[in-house]
Parts: sequence; structure tokens; C-alpha cells
Amino acid sequence: MGNAIENALFDERLAQFQQWQKTPWGRLRYSVVEANVARHLGDRPLRVLDVAGGNGRDAVPIAARGHHVTVLDSAPVSLAMAQRLAADEGVAERIEIREGDAHDVPELFAGQEFDLLLCHNLLQYVADPAVVIRGLVKVLKPGGSLSVVGPNAYAVPLEAAVREFDLDAALRAVTARTKQVPVYGRDVAVLTADQIGADLRDSGLEIVGHYGVINICNVIADNDVKSDPEFFARLEKLELALADRMPYPLTARNFHLVGQRPG
Repeated sequence: MGNAIENALFDERLAQFQQWQKTPWGRLRYSVVEANVARHLGDRPLRVLDVAGGNGRDAVPIAARGHHVTVLDSAPVSLAMAQRLAADEGVAERIEIREGDAHDVPELFAGQEFDLLLCHNLLQYVADPAVVIRGLVKVLKPGGSLSVVGPNAYAVPLEAAVREFDLDAALRAVTARTKQVPVYGRDVAVLTADQIGADLRDSGLEIVGHYGVINICNVIADNDVKSDPEFFARLEKLELALADRMPYPLTARNFHLVGQRPG
């Protein structure tokens, strides 16, 4: 993220991304992350920065809880969609839209501090996640939290073996450092909670939450049954129950870490 080619790609594929968001697994990704983040919101209104917030699907539910959210992204069409979503959901007054790159957060928000930073599905697209994390922490209040979601490398061999019955692909995935993202037609880095957790700690944060996002849905081969409302309701209940129960977060499709800056 942060160059014209990638910005154009994210906006060009926005329609495909929105279709993914409507799938059962896309809906689970947002509902589970929202539930995880809610554990760290507290009772008072917070000032939140959603870095690479795209079309606002993470930001709007937080604004609906009474918090003020600034959505930062370098893709202008996605930002326009976030603004429309905020208006449709009646939270436009609590959503601010800013165009810019994650690497420039310290400069874009110089002299400002946030209670909560969201960095969801960004770090796999940057050359050095540690650099981005260090920059974000510069605008985090003492006592504030940074929420990070990323693709879990440990899930890739499991999905290939259990869902696809492709043991050769599973074996290759054990040492692979990238995986294909069909929505964008490109490879992205796969990460681990250990790796990103170390980056958070090196930036002075304490890990106060470790969750898994999508533990079961990704290894169920029958996609059609997931669209059945009754099945989906039970699946979502199970995903929410497993999100913070070890060892399930270790092999979930996405890891979700929350780091807190000492007060």
C-alpha cells in the first residue's frame, strides 16, 4: 500500500472485495473481529484511527457504539464507499475520512493521539511490518491499544490438507512465505502472531489480547451449507466461542493481536 499502482488495484477490485465481504466467511471475519475489539473498548467514547480502513466495514460498527473513528486509506474510491456506508448507517457525524498512507501516520497526525488504532489486513502488504507498527505507536495515547489482524501462516497447510486434500500443497505451504489472494489476483505475505507480537513488544506494547479469526469455517469444504441461515448462526456462535480459547487461535485463518501502550 502506498503507491499509485496498488491504490488503483484496491479500488479496481473493490466490487470483488465487496462480494467477498458478503460471503459467509467474509461476514464471519467482520463479526468475530468486532466482538474481539469490543472487549477492549471500555465505557467512555474513544478516539479511534482505522489505518487502511478501506470501505469502512470495521470502522462503522465501532462508530455505532458511540466512538469517533477516523478512516485512513490511500484508495479514494474505497474511502468514498466508507463515507456512504457511514451515512447509510446513521453514523456519519462520528466518521472522519482521510486519504493517506499508513507509513505517513506520524506526519499526517502530528500532535494528535488516539485511544485505539486498528491495523486490520494491512501488514501483509507492506515491506516491513515493524516499521509501520513503530510509526503507529507514535500516535497512540498512553494506555491506548493497537489492534492488528493478519493472515496466519499456520492455517495455510491445514486448509490445503483438510479442505482440499492436497498434501503436496500443504507440504509446500509449511515453508512458504506467501499465499494467493484471489480477490486481488496476487500473492501476499503470510505472517504469524509470534512475529507480529514481537514487533508490538519491540515498540513498547504489552500483548493484552490474542484471538483467532475463523477457526472452523475455513476447513469446512461445503461452502453452500454456510449460506443456510440456521447453519450460519450456529457456525458464528462456535467461531465466537473459539476466538480466545487456546490452542484454536494458533491455527485460525487470521490472527488477531491487541497490544496496549503502558499508561
